Amino acid sequence: MSARFPPCLCGRIAAEWLIGMKTMNYGQVWDMLMAAADRIIQCEPYLTKIDSAIGDGDHGIGMKNGMLAAKAYLEGAKEETNVYALLDGVAQAMQNAMGGASGIIFSSLFAGDAAGKPPSRELTPRDLAEQMAAGLANIQQVGHARPGDKTMVDALAPAVEAMSAQTETFGQMLRAGTEAAAAGVERTKAYVARFGRAKSLGPRAVGFQDAGATSTWLILLAMLDYVAGTHTPLPEAAPETGEEVAVKWKKKIMNDPADVVREEAEGFLAAFGKDFAAVPGVNGMVKKEIPQGKTALVIGGGSGHEPMFGFFLGKNLADAAANGHVFTSPDPITIAKTAEAANRGGGVLFLYGNYAGDNLNFDKAAGMLEEKGIPTRTVRIWDDVASAPKERITDRRGIAGDVLALKIAGAACAVLPLEEAYRVSAKARDNLYSVGVGLEGATIPGQKEAIFTLPPDEMEYGLGIHGEPGIARRKMQTADEIAENLLERILQESGIQAGDEVCTYVNGLGSTTLMELMILNRKLRLLLEEKGIRIHDMDVNSLVTTMEMAGASITVMKLDEELRTYYDMPCSSPYYKKP
Repeated sequence: MSARFPPCLCGRIAAEWLIGMKTMNYGQVWDMLMAAADRIIQCEPYLTKIDSAIGDGDHGIGMKNGMLAAKAYLEGAKEETNVYALLDGVAQAMQNAMGGASGIIFSSLFAGDAAGKPPSRELTPRDLAEQMAAGLANIQQVGHARPGDKTMVDALAPAVEAMSAQTETFGQMLRAGTEAAAAGVERTKAYVARFGRAKSLGPRAVGFQDAGATSTWLILLAMLDYVAGTHTPLPEAAPETGEEVAVKWKKKIMNDPADVVREEAEGFLAAFGKDFAAVPGVNGMVKKEIPQGKTALVIGGGSGHEPMFGFFLGKNLADAAANGHVFTSPDPITIAKTAEAANRGGGVLFLYGNYAGDNLNFDKAAGMLEEKGIPTRTVRIWDDVASAPKERITDRRGIAGDVLALKIAGAACAVLPLEEAYRVSAKARDNLYSVGVGLEGATIPGQKEAIFTLPPDEMEYGLGIHGEPGIARRKMQTADEIAENLLERILQESGIQAGDEVCTYVNGLGSTTLMELMILNRKLRLLLEEKGIRIHDMDVNSLVTTMEMAGASITVMKLDEELRTYYDMPCSSPYYKKP
């Protein structure tokens, strides 16, 4: 607790004093923000459990990382007397540490319009309500979510409305906001998700509360507890303690789970540092030799899919990779600095999977580069035909088709200017079709349970590469039956028919053996030949993985003469080569 209260008021006494107060000084704002950060950190297991039900289980970890960064900022800002600078500093620290959609969204909540406010040593209830309202407006501007979409807006929008109507005292206002947020969280259980990784689940998401809405409620609850001098018991699965609790994680070869991405990159560079270098200050890597004037191809995304994305640097492949935490997109600063390290005056082409967090963070980074005079173009991969219908193709997520798109984009960027490289890469993306099955769930480093579990006789159909549940659960099938069903779905979606030429890729998700993948590929070839579809090339590997998840996907790309030319150009990286 801060000691910067009025005379005779400190610690919890000061918090009790605030319940009926109409003004909060900078020391009290500092303490309230620390209380909110502590509550989220303590609730990480609870948030992870909620997110694992219909997402990929990383929300709690991301929020914890953000709040640890917020606390680190606040510890260094004890002498800051401008309450708006405190709010903006917390927002920036969270965005830089979290990545993902949550980094953009929750940093916007704390930022509000603080950057545009004149300095102030105090905050009134109305000031705080207006900050929350501005945060809501920012979130809806970047994310476009509305109440009923099963997002944090379902908790924040009613909370803002309730707070704006009760601005007499902090206690009155925050109690109204917290109660409204709690009701909003409960309502999310009845909604079908329209955003995030749960949106592909359709009705399967009904019955589960939204993790982002839950975090919103917990933040407001912590603020209320602070001003009321109370301590609301933590939700189920959150440890009742003010100290960090070590999670007994599933056995993995690692040190601290928080360090896996950094240490992974250090190990990669220890082996391949002759050709590649770290981007100073961020989790990015870049080729050492990039010709002047070349179109720079910058890829990236969450870690945990190795060798995609970070290890696909090389000749006629990517020039740089921006790497986020496990299953979490990199933040805008990481992306922008990585792109600047690769830029040689020819502009930057971004290529990555179509996920909300990646879209938000890469778009923001692109804007930062454009402000510096660096032109950018973006190709989002949306090859997963199971994740959305044709009429919503831009809602489809990227899975193992990333490999074939990157193969062509890397070749195009090696010889073409930015606009032409973009055109060819987008054309490749628009001729990509993938679908997969999962047999066993993955475990995120630092967690002791898999993201999902399956009975011995069932499999997930149409799952993504973050371990999120598929669109349906089906009885286990033979390899031939899986190949037949996956290819049938691809051909229905793509219109590929007899006489067309394709290249294919069978991808393992992490723990699937090469034997199993080859058996699947055997049937794929027989099926294509039976249908009169010409095969230009077939590849089988585990290049877009999900930790140790069991399962596989099939990708088919329709070729024409132009795409074939770039596909056939030789390429080389430590983990992917084509002669």
